[in-house]
Amino acid sequence: MIKDCCLVFDIGKTNQKYFLFDKDLRILKHEKVTLPKTEDEDKHTAENIQVIVKWMKKNFEALLNSNIFKIKSVNFSGFGATLVHLNKNGEVIAPVYDYHKKVEDEIFISFYKKYGPESVFSCQTGSKNLNLLNSGKQLYWLKYKRPETFKKIRYTLHLPQYLSFVFTGDMFTEYTSIGCHTDLWDYQKKEYHFWVKAEGIDRLFPKIYPTQTKVVKQYRGQRISFGIGVHDSSSALLSILLKEKEIFLLLSTGTWCINFNPFSKDLLFNSNQIASGATIYMDIDGDPVKTSRLFMGEEHRIKLGELIQHFKKTNKNYIDDSVNEELVVYVSKKSKNHFHWKYLDNTNSPDNDSLEFPNFETAYYRLIKELIDLLKVEINVIICKKIPKKIYVDGGFSSNKIFLAFLEKEFPDQLIEAKPVSSACALGAAMLIDL
Repeated sequence: MIKDCCLVFDIGKTNQKYFLFDKDLRILKHEKVTLPKTEDEDKHTAENIQVIVKWMKKNFEALLNSNIFKIKSVNFSGFGATLVHLNKNGEVIAPVYDYHKKVEDEIFISFYKKYGPESVFSCQTGSKNLNLLNSGKQLYWLKYKRPETFKKIRYTLHLPQYLSFVFTGDMFTEYTSIGCHTDLWDYQKKEYHFWVKAEGIDRLFPKIYPTQTKVVKQYRGQRISFGIGVHDSSSALLSILLKEKEIFLLLSTGTWCINFNPFSKDLLFNSNQIASGATIYMDIDGDPVKTSRLFMGEEHRIKLGELIQHFKKTNKNYIDDSVNEELVVYVSKKSKNHFHWKYLDNTNSPDNDSLEFPNFETAYYRLIKELIDLLKVEINVIICKKIPKKIYVDGGFSSNKIFLAFLEKEFPDQLIEAKPVSSACALGAAMLIDL
């Protein structure tokens, strides 16, 4: 019997996945790959959008040919802070820049001279200065540092909406992508910020639509409903919001750990909170959501690799599936920090890693403890008067029992509940579009 399905492409910064859901939102099939990156004109890592699209189309065609599944709807979940620039013919005409790319400080000095001061601007847009991680300012940089490229741009799409455009030919802008610390939105006025209009940037973005918008297209004589895409972490939040009625926090973990408090009504942050990592996102209807962020997953990846090398671990199962509770207690009692971070604030960290541990296990437990200490600061920023009774953890760290054990120790009054690994972002996207 052929099953009607919803197909979701979940394009993460690190991994690329697709999921097939049935009408009851059960996963019938999924695949995960890690596609190669490319380089921009400065030899900096860039997203290989052509390879991503090729992989998506290949799998889409294969699933259309299936005698088991019938695709009735398709949606797209994608990482944020990433723009795709197109010419008038809809062709990609610039690198899909990696948000880690560092550009000239002078460009941001000039920006804040025109539209600052920085502390006021950050409160208006709900994000501190993050270089190109404020993806909207990428267009400002292109306008003044890559003018020949900028002149060729007719349309700019956020990544999830570009993925939708590839399959539909229709262009949209939607709230969750705008709200991903882009510096495009004025949360006080609930519209594009003044600078976007002053620089003529707003004309590059298609009209804004609710995230649940869908379009119907014909494929091989079959009607298929396509979503317009959604920011991945916001999609993960949606997958819980639509089911959970109690007050909760969500820690959406992956390359980043993005912490959501969708129940806070005190939505505007002061400059000190913004500086510490507090951020405002937007939900599918354009309403603000209080968040904080920590580049925890990437730091964990880097340090884990260094520990594996240092302790000469060769077995892939280097982390025991069970939790050594005594070691959790022992490590938690130690006040000395051992790890120096590549991206995170090193105020309370040594100038270099201090790896005087008796074994790999102790070192790894201490790594998790120090990451949890940083995470706790970010979580406390978004906890307001109503203390949540439950903390959900989705994404990669939801299967890390050591991480969950340390989290439970730091938040003993909250119920910690892990969500299925890797599926929450896709699930939210599926829930946005009916079979």
